[in-house]
Amino acid sequence: MTDTNNCLVCKYIRWYLLIGLPILFFIWTRPNLPILEGISLVNILAFLIVTGLMVTVIWKYINEHKR
Repeated sequence: MTDTNNCLVCKYIRWYLLIGLPILFFIWTRPNLPILEGISLVNILAFLIVTGLMVTVIWKYINEHKR
């Protein structure tokens, strides 16, 4: 019997359900939350992407030089 939990398509579907659906929900409902006023979500997203890239590069550098 094959392990269906490690199927590549299943992983894509799980990631879509975990990340894509909440984003689509918030885009569809367009909530007017007072807590988000004055906050640039684009800048926050860009910061998170750059931070993730830096962490990944540092992790790979450390991981490769340990060998």
